[in-house]
Amino acid sequence: MLGGKASCQSGKLKDATAFDGDRDEDIKKIMRDYGLDEYGEETLYDGFSGQAIKTKIFVGVIYYQKLHHLVSNKMHVRSRGPVQLLTHQPTEGRSREGGLRFGEMERDCLIGYGASMLLKERLLDESDKTTVFVSSKTGTIAVQDHTKNRLYDPLDPSVDAKDIHAVEMSYAFKLLLDEIKSLGIFPRLILRDKA
Repeated sequence: MLGGKASCQSGKLKDATAFDGDRDEDIKKIMRDYGLDEYGEETLYDGFSGQAIKTKIFVGVIYYQKLHHLVSNKMHVRSRGPVQLLTHQPTEGRSREGGLRFGEMERDCLIGYGASMLLKERLLDESDKTTVFVSSKTGTIAVQDHTKNRLYDPLDPSVDAKDIHAVEMSYAFKLLLDEIKSLGIFPRLILRDKA
């Protein structure tokens, strides 16, 4: 910067690179010859009061290339937003207003700290939480008939409505149960009271 300032004053090209080129003594001499501080420091004045600022401030001329990737273009936050149709989980990527990735290593950190409620919030409540009705008698997911406004157990329709309970689970887990059923395996959920 000092070399650039000396070059502006003298009108001559200067090589002010770090390892080669003009010596700093030559640059300081040019600065002194033109009545400037040899270290490039100048007295600046307060724009409101007009008083001189007590400390001398280094001012110089420099050419720099602006980085194309800026933080302002990379910033990404989300509270709620679009979700994928199949998994009901937040979409991926900044351009699609996606969720912020919470990977295995982040999960392992929370497990290590024993922060179970934070883990539940990140991986269930703020992701793909869904409420499914489950029959406590047969352990199957109940069918919700919106036309007749009733719930019934597909294995045993005689099961009373009081034996069908709302269970919160990840939609991905519900999807897994459906995929297991498509293989000819019939999973059952055993319910018990929260302790």
